[in-house]
Amino acid sequence: MRIRIAAAMTALALLLFALGAQMIVLRCFDLTMERARARALSEEAAISRAVSMEIGSGERETLYAVASVAQRRYGSDALSVTLVRHGVAMAGAALPQAAGMETLLATQGRATLLDGQGETLYIAHRIRENLVLLLGSDVSDVYALRRELTVWAGVLSLAGVLLCGVLSALISGRLVRPFKLLAQQRQELIDALAHEMRTPLTAILGGVRLLERANLPQADRTALLTSMAQEAQRLSTMDERLLLLTRLDHETPQFAPFSARAMAEEALGVFEGVELAGEDAPFCGERELTIELLRNLVVNALRAGGDAPVRVTLHADGFAVSDAGCGMTKEQIARAFEPFYKADKSRARAQGGAGLGLTLCRKIARLHGGDLSIVSEPGRGTTVVYHFDTTR
Repeated sequence: MRIRIAAAMTALALLLFALGAQMIVLRCFDLTMERARARALSEEAAISRAVSMEIGSGERETLYAVASVAQRRYGSDALSVTLVRHGVAMAGAALPQAAGMETLLATQGRATLLDGQGETLYIAHRIRENLVLLLGSDVSDVYALRRELTVWAGVLSLAGVLLCGVLSALISGRLVRPFKLLAQQRQELIDALAHEMRTPLTAILGGVRLLERANLPQADRTALLTSMAQEAQRLSTMDERLLLLTRLDHETPQFAPFSARAMAEEALGVFEGVELAGEDAPFCGERELTIELLRNLVVNALRAGGDAPVRVTLHADGFAVSDAGCGMTKEQIARAFEPFYKADKSRARAQGGAGLGLTLCRKIARLHGGDLSIVSEPGRGTTVVYHFDTTR
């Protein structure tokens, strides 16, 4: 994807640079040519007045003499002066073979013709009914300027495209990196989910086959069915939490004020021996999600074990859940919020943990503009602190 994005951006830059450079060169050429045309017309006006005065009411011989003198007097390497009578050049001059010359000579007033092939600007001025003054001004310097500008425009465009290519590679890398990270995280989540589902499914399938093939005592059948039910419950819990995580990614919580103590008492009503401390405070958020958050933290604290009861302490901007259990190392704390991560896999599996509780808790906390923090030491218990944004 990164290569495609960089190539597309470079191709777009090439197109824009080329079009922009071409437009600038053409505009410069047009402006320079207009100035050259203005100078040529001014020069032609002066020559035509002089020639008209010299001709006067002269006859054919006078016209030829004036034509010859005008060619020598006003003509140069950069300017040709020709009198054309009845479509024929006078005084031995030859008519240019430029396209559109006949139309130019047929003008009844004054007209110009730009011959790109010969790089000459022609001006025709009808002096009399059958007499036309034709000037040819060399504008090769204007065409030379256009060629030079085209070369420089090409060089600058190439340099711009190369620079754009480098920037595109850098920018596309930054644009693609989040998608790569997201794809990697998604794959890791899928792999972890597949791994977590494999064990309970294998246990359930193995139990079913054992019940089909073996004539087990009633006590063993009961124990096996209980184990299968626990594994099925693990799958059900995992499914519920994954669905909730998915829903929270697409829905906005409906915030409303509620009593912190009333919420905590309802959340802790399903547990035994959990202490509640702290003063009541008005919380603002989604009450059901806050209950889900607190219950998940209490379940984790109860699984950690310990002699002292789990304690929930209310604060003005959240609450803390403390236990006196096994505690966590720094590495375990750093990975605690990863999906399907279990600090003690054997105890988590025995207690039916799916490794999604803290992941779900952090998601709920951040939806409320807050976060979770963990303070723990091995063998000295763990405290998980939830705080939310009180300015909402």
